[in-house]
Amino acid sequence: MNLLLQYRDLENEIKQIDQILYGRLSQADEPIRSAAIQLLQAGGKRSRPLLCLISSSFGERDRTKAYDMASAIELIHMSSLIHDDMIDNAQLRRGKKTIHLQYNTLIATMVGDYLVAEALEIMALVEDKQAHQLFSNTLKQLAIGELIQYQNRYQLERSLKTYFKKNRNKTAKFIGLSCILGAIATQADKKLQKHLYLIGYYLGMSYQIVDDILDFSSNSDEMGKLIGQDLREGYLTLPTLLAMNDDQIYKKVHNLFKQSNQGNVLDFEDLIADIKNSDAISKAYQYSQWYLEKARQKINQLPDQAEKYIFLQLIGYLSKRKY
Repeated sequence: MNLLLQYRDLENEIKQIDQILYGRLSQADEPIRSAAIQLLQAGGKRSRPLLCLISSSFGERDRTKAYDMASAIELIHMSSLIHDDMIDNAQLRRGKKTIHLQYNTLIATMVGDYLVAEALEIMALVEDKQAHQLFSNTLKQLAIGELIQYQNRYQLERSLKTYFKKNRNKTAKFIGLSCILGAIATQADKKLQKHLYLIGYYLGMSYQIVDDILDFSSNSDEMGKLIGQDLREGYLTLPTLLAMNDDQIYKKVHNLFKQSNQGNVLDFEDLIADIKNSDAISKAYQYSQWYLEKARQKINQLPDQAEKYIFLQLIGYLSKRKY
């Protein structure tokens, strides 16, 4: 969602978020301090805190609390990246060695826990019961989503229902949280809060589907990882699930997964090519577009102000996203 950074005001606001994060993380003991700041300095789109700040513009109150909430959201996201990398045994994160490899899994776990604790400390400054309930519930859903993904590695029985449940828990609800917390921070109308949550939710569902499509249709340089990386690691994402309606592709997936579980190093290139050449990619895009249209319907109900059109431009960006 790097389109958001094209807006100068938003870029300045992200600098303020980063200042808050640097200020907090620089007070941590070593090696937590160095590891956390390394991850922060590695960059990223900051899309979740940006969506929080954009959504805060629809309220009437001062936006100070929105900056606190946006910072807490980014800390949770950073923590989830560390946990994801450990689960997947990833080598690189944003072009740099992952925390668990640079240090070890014990330190990486403690860094992730520390980031969550920092986020909770920031949220303690927010005197809003609804915000706390939404925040804690979304943290639980993130954990459930990660568990669903892990438990279904190399499982051919995985269904579309399970795939979308994982996406809801791990991605969509978190982005929905980012939007509604911004609205809560500035005491936006309750109806607007609900609209903004759903906008974030639908954008998150679309974003994850496109992310899974690009795992096949992009290239290694753009994505920073091997093409078909999820499939190689035993994850059945939407393009693969749709392609497996073809018996030949199903058999190839079955054979490769069976051998992978036996510890063999395998060549997935032919299977990846088959999926790319099937109609699964175009069908997956149709799912993504459905969610974008749902988001558009909610955006059209927002007040007529500049941030409404940022959301609409974001839909245009997501529909054409290439990396």
